[in-house]
Amino acid sequence: MIPKSVKIGAQTFDIFERTKKQDTFLAEGNYGYTRDEANIIVVDSELHITKKKVTLLHEILHAARMVYELPVRPKDKASFDDWEHYFIGIYETSLLMIMKENPGLLKWLTKEN
Repeated sequence: MIPKSVKIGAQTFDIFERTKKQDTFLAEGNYGYTRDEANIIVVDSELHITKKKVTLLHEILHAARMVYELPVRPKDKASFDDWEHYFIGIYETSLLMIMKENPGLLKWLTKEN
């Protein structure tokens, strides 16, 4: 069963499964989405379990970026390397903390189907 929430830094995001009929955002062809202002993640309940796992992780990464995003960004004409390290900087601590603080999520994501 999909986890009900995920702790990301000091915030908790509630996780919901909905069908395309229940949620118009999913009806637009999205497998899931994240609402930062409401701290919710929604995943299409009709997805195959392996696609559901990838979609949930995808949405968790959106939420992690929203929580951990650095206030100073590279300049518009910055190199690929500068931008790459900017995003790696966002995810290096956030992913470790997400894995540490959400052992049930990690178990669900890595469980054989």
